Amino acid sequence: MPEETVALEEILAELKAFVEKRFLPEGTAGLDTDAPLLQLGILTSLNTTELIAHIQDQYRLYIPPEHIVGRNFKTLDAISGLVFRLQGDPAAMA
Repeated sequence: MPEETVALEEILAELKAFVEKRFLPEGTAGLDTDAPLLQLGILTSLNTTELIAHIQDQYRLYIPPEHIVGRNFKTLDAISGLVFRLQGDPAAMA
């Protein structure tokens, strides 16, 4: 039986905390969940790689290369939605 699906709100809260802690300068106010992470330079190629590794560890998901595109990493809302959808995808089970 597959592991329990994590709720979208929980994924969003966890990823928001991770991104704020790892990628925002010390003392910076929190991010809005619809802030454009790529446009703001918060998600660089290196940071995106680190975020993907975190998702794989935290949620035991493999993100297929075709899902690693700008629209899926544009905002925290988009990233959370991707993680939520992949939980039900047998191809993404790490």
